[in-house]
Amino acid sequence: AWSRRQVSIDPPLLDWTTGNPNTDRPKMMLNTDICLLYNIEESATCCTRTSIFDQNGRNRCESESDNECTRYDSDHPHWEASKAVMSYLGGSSQNDNNQPFYEAFKLAWFKATMNGMHDLKPVEDSC
Repeated sequence: AWSRRQVSIDPPLLDWTTGNPNTDRPKMMLNTDICLLYNIEESATCCTRTSIFDQNGRNRCESESDNECTRYDSDHPHWEASKAVMSYLGGSSQNDNNQPFYEAFKLAWFKATMNGMHDLKPVEDSC
């Protein structure tokens, strides 16, 4: 469950956090990450998943636990990106299968590093 966090007032900076934002190592995501799946322009103060609770029965959303972020409709221009994110998540249920992402990243990395390059050689084992 990710919810908005105000990082700075001047300049105004926002990001998204999960868990306890006051720890020495909070987890964060940028608006650009969250907006791939959620329509945060229409529901700016929201939580990505209001149905997740911790061991003590508290909602995992530190704020906005009653306002779930809306996802894109199929007629929205961001629908294709939203579908891609869901495929990387392994569908609609939470799981630890990162293989779809790794396969897509492997292909993208190959294209990014090999584009226009010919006669590449392996890196030597010594300096």
